[in-house]
Amino acid sequence: MRRLLALGVVASVCTAASSQVAYVSMSGGEPWGMPGNVNAMNDVFGVGGWDRLDFPTAVSKGVFSNYHCIIMDGGDGADAEFNAFVNANRAAMEAFVAGGGNMLINAARWGSSPLVLDVGFGVFLDNNFPHDTGNAVDGSHPIYSGTGTFFDGDFLAHDIVYGSGLTDLMFGSSGPDIILAEKSHGSGHVVFGGLTLPFFGEHPLWSANTADFHRNLYHYVCTVPAPGTLAPLALGVLAFRRRR
Repeated sequence: MRRLLALGVVASVCTAASSQVAYVSMSGGEPWGMPGNVNAMNDVFGVGGWDRLDFPTAVSKGVFSNYHCIIMDGGDGADAEFNAFVNANRAAMEAFVAGGGNMLINAARWGSSPLVLDVGFGVFLDNNFPHDTGNAVDGSHPIYSGTGTFFDGDFLAHDIVYGSGLTDLMFGSSGPDIILAEKSHGSGHVVFGGLTLPFFGEHPLWSANTADFHRNLYHYVCTVPAPGTLAPLALGVLAFRRRR
């Protein structure tokens, strides 16, 4: 069980109508067979406060028209579907964010081809640089509220992120490689990662603070205001701790 600590103006779980937030991943199950993403979505947005879509059918179900925030995980067995989704919808993803949408594009891919994937926005994921650990670039960033700045896993990330106009958020164990970054695009905002998020807070080889980080990240992705606008959902910085 987890309880919520509110740091700022939010004093309870941030809830949103299911018409606002979509979690998109593989069909037929969860990446790595781990429940981490579902647990984090429930904790941040509330049970029933988000919709689960899969890559092959997400467009037909209105992922770019019915939602304000899209959280994607294309790791492990999802990588082929994720790669196909990105290649087919790169322009639509860019238009969604440019129009004011918020998005997380995350994939710890597992030997997928191509190793280097153009995810749009002038940004690339490269599947040739696994990292056991992660380190905050700026510990004052909201995603690190209450979490510390060092994270351990096996592997914590599979892909690195690079491209134009990025603000780096987390670097991996081998020096300068970036495993999480963000940028504004038009009226919206997008975060890019190569993290093995389904394991965060769910596996003994991942440090306990990864659970708090996982939830802070999802909250941040869907609440960060675009330049000159108000945030789409309730503002605040959330941190979560496991009840032992």
